[in-house]
Amino acid sequence: MDVGNPSNFERVRAFYPSLGSMREHLSADSVDDAAIRRRIGEDFMHYGREWCPHTATAAEVYARLPAEERRDHPWVVVATAHPAKFNEVVEPIIGKGVDVPPGLARLLELPRQVVDMPPTLPALAAALE
Repeated sequence: MDVGNPSNFERVRAFYPSLGSMREHLSADSVDDAAIRRRIGEDFMHYGREWCPHTATAAEVYARLPAEERRDHPWVVVATAHPAKFNEVVEPIIGKGVDVPPGLARLLELPRQVVDMPPTLPALAAALE
């Protein structure tokens, strides 16, 4: 990821440089928190898989597609994060603990330093000094 330009939109534009091409190949949807939680629970019951909220969002958008569109085109729903990163969201929904992979467990054990600051450049500059 180019942290100087982290927008997903800029990555999409690399594939579809013209607005017309983008509109021809892409669509978007909005998924609220209640639908994300519902998808996590329903898909766990149906597939026995734990989704992170991001993956559940993609699975929800896929589930909303008309059946013929899902049938006539190849689709891939990609898991973007491990559900253990969101255990406080996922575990109450599925009713069980989420196994934490060893690599993530090591990261979660590292000390954390949190600094609250206003969302301004001067505040960031002061915190970095």
